[in-house]
Amino acid sequence: MGGMVSALKGKKGKKNGEAGGIQRTPSATGAERKARRLSVTGADSTIFPNEGDRGNTVEKGNNAFLSFSALSSAGYEPDMVRKTNQDAFIALSDFGSDKVSLFGVFDGHGACGHLVSGFVVKQLPLLLNNQALQDEAASPSEGAAPVVAMLTKGFEEVNNNLERDKAIDSSLSGTTAVGGVIIGDTAGLRRIVMANAGDSRAVVAQTNPDGSCTAVDLSDDQKPDRPDEQARILQCGGRVQPLTDEDGNPIGPSRVWLPNMMLPGLAMSRSIGDDVAACVGVCATPEVLVHDLTPRDKFMVIASDGVWEFLTSQQVVDMVESCNGDADAACDKVVKRSLAEWRAEEEVVDDITCLVVYFNHTPGA
Repeated sequence: MGGMVSALKGKKGKKNGEAGGIQRTPSATGAERKARRLSVTGADSTIFPNEGDRGNTVEKGNNAFLSFSALSSAGYEPDMVRKTNQDAFIALSDFGSDKVSLFGVFDGHGACGHLVSGFVVKQLPLLLNNQALQDEAASPSEGAAPVVAMLTKGFEEVNNNLERDKAIDSSLSGTTAVGGVIIGDTAGLRRIVMANAGDSRAVVAQTNPDGSCTAVDLSDDQKPDRPDEQARILQCGGRVQPLTDEDGNPIGPSRVWLPNMMLPGLAMSRSIGDDVAACVGVCATPEVLVHDLTPRDKFMVIASDGVWEFLTSQQVVDMVESCNGDADAACDKVVKRSLAEWRAEEEVVDDITCLVVYFNHTPGA
């Protein structure tokens, strides 16, 4: 049971919702809240006594092409005791030069989830070929194929390195990973290349003729009951089904299980780490999307599912848009709204991380 709790404690019960986001649903039942508490906190969370310190991590920066702000806030338990923040992020506006920027959000889960997400943040930039990225910025290739291949290999290599690192037990711990590069040395020829493994999410805001913004997802949540993902897990001998209560009623989202054991109970179908889940088809290979930037693209948001649990992509874009280009205020607004949603709906609060990048399409102007 302890291993099961450790496996569950990273991922909550996502709801099926509208395209590009998660719809808010009525308050959870007592049984669902109990399952949610296990998924967010588990039995082995490292906790700290000072709830007054929210454990916020803040970073911001800029270059000729963009400005950004990132805010990560630790969750807490019903007794108002804060746990370790298992989220981590990468925010490098100049990755070798201002022509390449590297951003990502990583949502750890399991007893060692904070160690796994921290490992990925340290390792992933080292596994990317910076010179090749600078060459791609100067001379873009068709479909950014070299960058797609590099990010895919980077995710897979960091996963392999983690498995070999005996200092971190990743058997029932792992992390989501959504991240990539903004690349190009000329306005009008810049791209976002975004890789995703798990259910954190990236979204870009595009302006409309009436001045409003429309959310366009740069990643697709990889859930065990997504038909293509479920087919892979079943082919590898795994099971896909939700937890059930004492009466056999389903609780929360579909999860990945071993064929004859109630392990690991992972509520996503791709991740870095999670060695036990990897035995039944959960993998670190990301899906990669290439988005050509245009003047319509106003900003990008990358966030952990502490944000997306109760807010749609469009709701988040609308909140950021209301901050009139202030990335610090935008992150603060999204995190505070997410916190309020958790407090209204649940007895726990998940770790919440939001990274906002504003684009400058006229550098030097």
